[in-house]
Amino acid sequence: MDRSFDSLSEIVPDRDGWRIKVRILRLWEVPTLLRPDQTNSLEMVLIDDKGAKIHASVRKQLLYVFQPKLSEGKVYKMSFFSVAPSVGSYRTTLHPYKLVFQMKTKVQVSESVLIPTYGVSLSKIADVCGHDVEYDYL
Repeated sequence: MDRSFDSLSEIVPDRDGWRIKVRILRLWEVPTLLRPDQTNSLEMVLIDDKGAKIHASVRKQLLYVFQPKLSEGKVYKMSFFSVAPSVGSYRTTLHPYKLVFQMKTKVQVSESVLIPTYGVSLSKIADVCGHDVEYDYL
């Protein structure tokens, strides 16, 4: 990875000033529970040039800022986001943290042939069958 960018695998909440260059692997809207016609948040899975993945989220109040700027499959330079524990059921990545966009988050379209277009992660069948109902990853 370019030295001016951090690897997703290094991201922890103990530090500010992260700068990443990533591709949006998946991008989807989460509807509001009581109003399915309204979007509650925008969710993403990001990947860097080393194949590391992390979940990212844009809350409802900031949709108007970021939704027009983000497209699945494109590469972006991102900075000034917060880092929070990735908890709950149905986590999309194995990364222990997720990125949360803030009003100050910077997003700039970029290019890179080094960042994978697909983020397939294969698991052994024994590992898949060995998971119990408490397993939180998709």
